[in-house]
Amino acid sequence: MSNNKLLMIINEFPPTGLSGVQRALKFMKYACREGWEVHAVVPQKPVRKETDHTLLQDVPAEAIIHRVGGLGIRSRNVSRITSTRFEDTMPKNPFARAFWSVAKLLNDMIWPIDKQIGWTPFAALKAAQIIRRHKIRNLYITAYPFSSFVAGLWLKKRFGDKIFWVADYRDAWQFGPLIGQKVHGFRFKSIQKKDETFLRKCDRVVFVTDSIRDSYVKKYGWLAEKAEVLTNGFDDDDFQGLQPKHFPEPTLVYMGRMDRNYGDPLQLLDALSACKIPGFRFVHLGSIAAHILARIEEGNYPFYTYLGYLPHKAALEHILGAGANMIMVDDSPESEMALTGKIFELLRAGRPILSVGPKRSAMKDLLLETGAGIHVWAKDAKAIAEALEQLLNDSERFSVAPDAIQGFNRRSLTRRLLDLYRQK
Repeated sequence: MSNNKLLMIINEFPPTGLSGVQRALKFMKYACREGWEVHAVVPQKPVRKETDHTLLQDVPAEAIIHRVGGLGIRSRNVSRITSTRFEDTMPKNPFARAFWSVAKLLNDMIWPIDKQIGWTPFAALKAAQIIRRHKIRNLYITAYPFSSFVAGLWLKKRFGDKIFWVADYRDAWQFGPLIGQKVHGFRFKSIQKKDETFLRKCDRVVFVTDSIRDSYVKKYGWLAEKAEVLTNGFDDDDFQGLQPKHFPEPTLVYMGRMDRNYGDPLQLLDALSACKIPGFRFVHLGSIAAHILARIEEGNYPFYTYLGYLPHKAALEHILGAGANMIMVDDSPESEMALTGKIFELLRAGRPILSVGPKRSAMKDLLLETGAGIHVWAKDAKAIAEALEQLLNDSERFSVAPDAIQGFNRRSLTRRLLDLYRQK
């Protein structure tokens, strides 16, 4: 079987939107530019409510895309689903609360992995056909959703050592933020068991941060020999020809979600309200849980503006024009490992970065390494306001030298991925 051919199984693929699409799409783009023949098995229809048809322009013409139907269930509203997983954000109405409690239990019983499992058998069968027809040895599967890895199990059983499977963990499944609160105990045990199976059967596993890799290797010592780290990154091409958004006032831009996964946004807004810079504005791009938006509208936050989900390039123009950009994660031990894909685009944008999260954080380490911004503890309101004032008043202090971030360039990261197949 050929060494310069790559088969990718990607569930979240354009026109599906949100940030999880970017990583595999960029690997595909630059694998093609490196001269590889790339095939990809992807869903026939978007798997999320959020779509971005402009991302279809980023699919390389050389890639051979195989769109496959299936029985996966489309995610309707990420923030609403998230809010029903936690005790403090469940509906207050007792009947609605009882309904969602039962729904959560049934969800965990029927879909112990995730709701895209119905697509997986169709994807696996199509992948097997492609492997035989095109004599492909190199297999890449990315998760979330982790049900995609089930296709890898079946293909390894079918083809054995004739294929070389790299499992790309975009998220830490069993070590994910607040995972113990999101699912029932029986489902969590199932996740741990299935996670170990995936790790044992794949030929290489790729994590997005050193801390996630360390957590897995600490639990599964045997994993060290085949576990690699490939961070997320930025694509210079995405920034070509963009016009930075003009903001007449000092503006902090947040590109991302606001829901229970990221803590209580009202505590953050209370901290930001203490900012002493005249005319300060906080602009939010992305999604927000309905109950959080309602609380914001009821509160006294006139500086907050919600623009909703924007196409990727439009969002980049906003972060390019911002006085400062913000990234945040929940204040939890699991979130210490988080290094979201968005932070690399913020680095490339070159504007100061305010990072909010746990006291110890991979994002804190990255900002210290690059000098691109300030990380503060999510519960220190005074420090948040003071950091924001520093970033907006002295932005030149936080400029980043291009050489300091070139290791996060998508082309460089793709070459490292392809090296895993060359070394086998």
